[in-house]
Amino acid sequence: MLTRYALWRPGIVAVDRKAPKGVGWEPNGYSFDGFTGDDAEVVETDLMKPKDGAASGVLGRLEKHGASGSWNNDDRYAWTWFIVSLLVRGPEDVQSAKRNISVEWANPDQRMEARYQKLLTEFPTMRDSAHPTLKEYIASMGEDYGKRLGVKIMAHVTEQKEISFAIANMQWEVRRISGIRSLLTSDRPVRRDYPFKSKNTLVTIPIGPKAVFLAAHSQQVIERAFRGGDSEFVRRNNLHVVRQARQFVFASDAGNREWVTKNIAKEPQPGFFDFIRGTGAKPRA
Repeated sequence: MLTRYALWRPGIVAVDRKAPKGVGWEPNGYSFDGFTGDDAEVVETDLMKPKDGAASGVLGRLEKHGASGSWNNDDRYAWTWFIVSLLVRGPEDVQSAKRNISVEWANPDQRMEARYQKLLTEFPTMRDSAHPTLKEYIASMGEDYGKRLGVKIMAHVTEQKEISFAIANMQWEVRRISGIRSLLTSDRPVRRDYPFKSKNTLVTIPIGPKAVFLAAHSQQVIERAFRGGDSEFVRRNNLHVVRQARQFVFASDAGNREWVTKNIAKEPQPGFFDFIRGTGAKPRA
């Protein structure tokens, strides 16, 4: 069983116990209004489910054997896709797509266009397949472009090949944590220090209360993260994933209740759609 901390409204944090299979998903979470039958669930059935399944197999290997041994490209990219997807597929990202795409994207303003161009500049490989302007991108969708754009963007943004390639080619490690402190996770569990291209970049994601996956360009960067010992690493990592959460934090027990309540969602990680629309995530409390 997991302890779930849920920030339902400013200043109100509910704490309950949940089975692991009862968290991390929402009924019809990827369904888009305006579609019926299989079309309504296309993001889930054709994109998320197959890739989540592949990533689940990789997670099992990481939990049991760590990151040692040889890795084929399929497994490495299955895991990096999963990491990247966690940055863009949170519940609020999906709700934003459902709620705003059909209205706000019907006639993109200058700010939205500028954000789209900035995205293409930051990720040059996207230019090979992306339309040159946001307005053209929307127009290419046909009569129901507003709804279908949400579906298409959800599929496209989880395929950030440049970021996936960067993580896949980093040095991987699973570190087992000693001591009494345990790792927490959240609905924004990926911690990234420095830009992906920086030699100092460190990517972490907890894979259990006492295990964390790390990726970096060198072993030196990984060791630097543990310079203060396991307890200090856990403290810093927990601070990141709890403060950048949007709504939910998960723990093995309720021992951190007061601390989590104080820090949850104080610096929420902006979602992809916030970036495109030119807005940022705001603290709930």
